[in-house]
Amino acid sequence: MDRERPPSSDVSLVASSATGDSFMDEGIWFLQPDHQDEIQIELDDARGVPTVKGGTAGGLVAHLTRHDKLDGAFNHMFLLTYRSFMTSAQLFQMLMERFYIQPPGGLTQAEYQIWLSQKKKITQVRVINVLKRWLENFWTEPDDQDTNNLLRKIHEFTLDSIPALRSSVSHGLVAVIEQRLQGDRRSKIRQRVSIQGAISPPPVLPKKTKKIKFLDINPTEIARQLTLLESELYNEIRLEECLNKAWQKKTTNSGDVELAPNIRSMIRHSNQLANWVGELILEQPEMKKRVRVIKHFVEVLEACYEMKNYSTSIAIVSGLGTAPIYRLARTWSQVSERSMATFERIRGLVNSTKNFNVYRETMNAAEPPCVPFLGVFLMDLTFIEDGNPSQSSLGIINFSKRAKAAAVIQDLQRYQASEYSFQPVPELQDYLVSCAQTADDINDKHERSLELEPRTRAENNAGGAPYVSTGSHMGAILMASMAME
Repeated sequence: MDRERPPSSDVSLVASSATGDSFMDEGIWFLQPDHQDEIQIELDDARGVPTVKGGTAGGLVAHLTRHDKLDGAFNHMFLLTYRSFMTSAQLFQMLMERFYIQPPGGLTQAEYQIWLSQKKKITQVRVINVLKRWLENFWTEPDDQDTNNLLRKIHEFTLDSIPALRSSVSHGLVAVIEQRLQGDRRSKIRQRVSIQGAISPPPVLPKKTKKIKFLDINPTEIARQLTLLESELYNEIRLEECLNKAWQKKTTNSGDVELAPNIRSMIRHSNQLANWVGELILEQPEMKKRVRVIKHFVEVLEACYEMKNYSTSIAIVSGLGTAPIYRLARTWSQVSERSMATFERIRGLVNSTKNFNVYRETMNAAEPPCVPFLGVFLMDLTFIEDGNPSQSSLGIINFSKRAKAAAVIQDLQRYQASEYSFQPVPELQDYLVSCAQTADDINDKHERSLELEPRTRAENNAGGAPYVSTGSHMGAILMASMAME
């Protein structure tokens, strides 16, 4: 791309010795922001500050790299959500065009120098900063040939054009690109930190680890291992999986790449875990054994909740709250008052009523490490996607929609920055994963439930309908059916 040539005329400019700020304040025409007719900015009702509501792709990228104003909030939201309306290759192309910005016609030599110092150079610095931030914190491209080609183009552009600015940021950008070229595919180039404590609590192992039985495992240790498993699944979720309801689409149009694989894995795991809870209870022919299993699961539930592992907590509540389990009135009548009180207390805290209101309040106060319930994020993203047009009839991108989605994604990412310090126990994790993956759908187990406890008179009077817990189990099972095909 050709670089701009300074005009040949050298007519003096009145007040040409003025500072850059004075020209900016006076609204000099050739220092005005670009593409202003392609972007919609309104005052935010709550904060009273100008907020981008929509624009063309060019208008949004111009705002991303404005020379006269740094809109940090917009930049963050843009980099979180741009994949919903353009590709990474398109973004890089538009950033290059911004870097090689051309002066308007008719400038004098003095005006050109002012434009160069107060607009072009600042715009170029903005482009460098955006590129570095993008590649450092928002890079989620797949490890394929197209990505390698794009990285090499960015690398070539950086080495060819940016060193002339001689900035520390440009040197940092080169380092980030080279790290990406070497195969680092993390969305953020920095290590997660464990803030649970420097010393890990020693694991509580069962006496026999070759033939593990559920009731022989310490419930706190079960909770620790489930928390490590769920935390790993949660931390693998990439931001592009949260856009355009990607988790509801199995593959790309070509059918060769699974969309949102990490979100789908976590949904699947939660669903399987809830099924296992129910299946293990129904496998016990004796009431006393069923009561012991329920009590053990409630103790695991309590430990998970104290660890702020709300994902597993809701999966266990879901398993205990499904109709084939919750209708076992005689079994539940033998569960201790303490266990019942614990179950009811936590069930109330993760209840789905009033749009998970109590759970949301709990999450707002929760500090990492934490494993949130993914279903609430997906529900919010679905409502945003379905309830707002992506663009206007004139092709204007609805950035307000992207801002709403970005707020949800930021909440999701908040808990990906830290890790638990529990020690993994591979034997226990393998056992738990195997049990969950081999469990059948608990909703197909109603006949087994009737074998253990035939219908009561109340159920018969109700026309044979199974007893269902009242609004308590809109958890992993129901949310999974909402979220995935």
